[in-house]
Amino acid sequence: MKKFGFAVLAMALAFAIAPQSAKADPITGAVLVQGAFDTWNQTGISFSGDPVVLAVGEGSLFGGVGVVNGFNFASANGTQLFSVTDLLKLESFTIAGAVDVVTNSISPAFLNVTGYGWLNETGYSSTFATFDLTSTDNVITGFTIAASPTPEPGSLFLLGTGLLGLAVILFRTAKQPRPMLRW
Repeated sequence: MKKFGFAVLAMALAFAIAPQSAKADPITGAVLVQGAFDTWNQTGISFSGDPVVLAVGEGSLFGGVGVVNGFNFASANGTQLFSVTDLLKLESFTIAGAVDVVTNSISPAFLNVTGYGWLNETGYSSTFATFDLTSTDNVITGFTIAASPTPEPGSLFLLGTGLLGLAVILFRTAKQPRPMLRW
């Protein structure tokens, strides 16, 4: 029982120390897509032109001319929305779930698509992000992807302190005398 308690204590200490060394650099801030024209209807959207992907934030040297891919609203999950490749890195955003779509075909027509996915860049951790695309009469009026860092080090710290508490409880119960049962 004591060996098990020591093992749990050692693991708890390892997890409690890990956040200082396990931090990955996330992509933070917002990504703006400009210069692309769109064609859309009730079921999907396609893009044309030479889109420019710009980044605003920390932890990234994002930007350049890229490819923005159209998608069907009902089957958007897994679609790579955009990618930018330069000499040193690859940036991309992949939709990871259903998208919410609001359309109005009455003049002036408008489209608003929101969803979430993974923002990737060479040298950085994949980062969860949300996107918001607005368009009026087939002209993009706003296309933003907002990224926030994944709080993994905080999760590891929480797990480590929980294991430390479990180890303390195990040591206390191991030290208490056990009553003998008589038949």
